[in-house]
Amino acid sequence: MAKIDLCAQRASRRFRRAFTLIELLVVIAIIAILVGLLLPAVQKVREASYRAKCQNNLKQWALAMHNFHDVNGRLPPGATNNDTTHHTVRQTWVRFVWPYIEQQNLTNKDDPTQPFYVPPCTVVYTLNGLTGVDVPLYYCPSDTLGADQDQVTSAQGGYDRRRGNYVINWGTIKYDTAPKPTDPSAPFAHLKGNRATPRVTKIGDITDGTSNTLLMSETLRAWSHEDNDWRGDIQNDDGVFKFMAITTPNSSSPDVVNWAIPNNDPLMPVTTAGSEYSAARSRHPGGVNVTLCDGSVRFVSNTINLATWQALSTMNGSEVVGDF
Repeated sequence: MAKIDLCAQRASRRFRRAFTLIELLVVIAIIAILVGLLLPAVQKVREASYRAKCQNNLKQWALAMHNFHDVNGRLPPGATNNDTTHHTVRQTWVRFVWPYIEQQNLTNKDDPTQPFYVPPCTVVYTLNGLTGVDVPLYYCPSDTLGADQDQVTSAQGGYDRRRGNYVINWGTIKYDTAPKPTDPSAPFAHLKGNRATPRVTKIGDITDGTSNTLLMSETLRAWSHEDNDWRGDIQNDDGVFKFMAITTPNSSSPDVVNWAIPNNDPLMPVTTAGSEYSAARSRHPGGVNVTLCDGSVRFVSNTINLATWQALSTMNGSEVVGDF
């Protein structure tokens, strides 16, 4: 009897029915639905992590600015040009604060009498120059482009350097434009509209209060590998190393950049017609991270009132700035 039962069990296993095609499709559909429900949550957690990392980067930049101020009695100039009278060379604020973002080795190898586009800062057709060093603090993780797109390369001259996502506050004045004497000031500007006269700002000049004045925000880097798009080109005094509060963050109005390539990215509208200005921009949903002159970091919504945003961009406008 036991032998008959064993044979029956073996026969049952031999003829057990497999999954039908319909059942398989149902299982796949259920898995797809579960993945679809889970994916937004995963993306939300990942973006929260990216945003926190970006805020930490801005905090480090703010501390670097303050440390520069402690040593030199002023903030670094936004950008300078080759001017023998004023003993300046072409460069931006980035080069000035290298020692204060744990990049003392870059400063040790630097020659401050040379502009950024020649050695030791730039070694043509390579990233061996100081501006080609991959500094993690340059990048917002939400705007990761890939290792081959973190630099700008000129097909004509081979000027290789790294881009970045963090830019200084230029207020409401377009680049290479002289502010009027009655205009409220931003921490960074050119007093006569040219790079031979960079504004020199002390903390004491920020009479609106350091907690009511923007110091830095974010920008987006260009996708082009060539030196014909200056967005995110923070080490080039021609580049987008600054933001203006002429428009609100992530505005749909195009930035004006003299060298740029429209890439159909709705977050990076651009034109090459007109005087240069560019908005604060990021890939964080809903707004941008900023640091104020007191070193605090905030997330500012794209829907911030333009008047409030512009008031935050000035350091001596005597505006009353409420919650933002």
